[in-house]
Formats: sequence, C-alpha cells, structure tokens
Amino acid sequence: MNKKSIVIGSGFGGIASALRLKAKNHNVTLVEKHPDLGGRARIFKKNGFTYDGGPTVITAPYLIDELFELFKKNPKDYIELSPLKVWYQFIFEDKSKFNYSGNEIEMKKQIEEINKEDVEGYEKLVNFTKKIFDKGFTELADVPFDKPSIMMKQLPALLKLKSYKSVYSLVSSYVKNEKLRRILSMHPLLVGGNPFTTTS
Repeated sequence: MNKKSIVIGSGFGGIASALRLKAKNHNVTLVEKHPDLGGRARIFKKNGFTYDGGPTVITAPYLIDELFELFKKNPKDYIELSPLKVWYQFIFEDKSKFNYSGNEIEMKKQIEEINKEDVEGYEKLVNFTKKIFDKGFTELADVPFDKPSIMMKQLPALLKLKSYKSVYSLVSSYVKNEKLRRILSMHPLLVGGNPFTTTS
C-alpha cells in the first residue's frame, strides 16, 4: 500500500517536495491557503493591479530540471527560463542609479564611477563570497544536519569564512563607500532578512 503524505504550502519548496514524494509512489495531498499555487512565485491581482510575488532569483535552475527528470519529462517542453540583463536597479536619494547584474565588467564600471578605490575591494569580496557559496551550497546543501557532531565538524570552516559577521559587516570590510555597501549587502532582504543582523 502506498504511503500517504501531506505537504503544506505550494511554493517552490512545497511543490518540489510533493513531486519528489509522488515520484516515490506516495499519495500526496498538497495544502495551500491561497486559491492558486506558487507561493512567492505566484501572480495575483488586486484592485485592478497585477502583482508578481517573485521569485526574485532562481539560484539553482538545475533543481527544476531534476524535478521534470523524475517523471521522464523534458523541462524545455514546459518552461523557458530567460536570464535577465539587469537583476535589480537601485535608485538613491540623490537620483543616482546602479544596475546590479551578473555582468562583472558592467558591475566594476559602475563601482568605479561611484568610488574607484572600491573596485579592488569588490573583486576580493567576490572571491571571498565564492568560498562561502562553495562551502554552504555546493558542499553542504545536501548534508543532513541531524546530529550535533555533523555541525560541530563544520565550525572551523564556518569561522574561517567569517560566518559570525553580518552581511553588511562583511561587505564593509571590503568596500568603503556607503552606497556600495548598501548595494552589495542587500541580498538578505530577498528572503525577509536584515543585512545588518543576518549572518554571512
């Protein structure tokens, strides 16, 4: 007899969990409080306006492909992900603008326009945060932290990566200009965090 599973919430995580359970022959019930699916990825209308709930960024598109592969489907038959040239645009009190993107040449050019001395710090910050990503996402994303000893083994590496610092504090140790500090430390806001208190 198939196991019965209930998944609460139909955001990307909920849908992915439901699909993975379904692929293992569970009878799955997906519970959602809204009339439509998607969580932050849903679109809703209110008072004549259409709102896009997100997602602001898809960090691991290969995981979406993996869900389709569980059911022997080609994701390209259903969806098309298009990279954006500009991810975010910052507009400051003085009306100056900064277009945040994955284009390193454009990023450095804009940083240089704000504060030439911060280009080198930005490059060092990018190299350092790559180490954080490699440890936290590439190496540890699939590790179950179900025993305190597993977490304890990671403490030396996490301390070396300055994980005790807030995102803003880490950025500030590389970049001196306040506008650039605000731009480069905004990422916790995407998940409801505070750059001044969320650890790096």
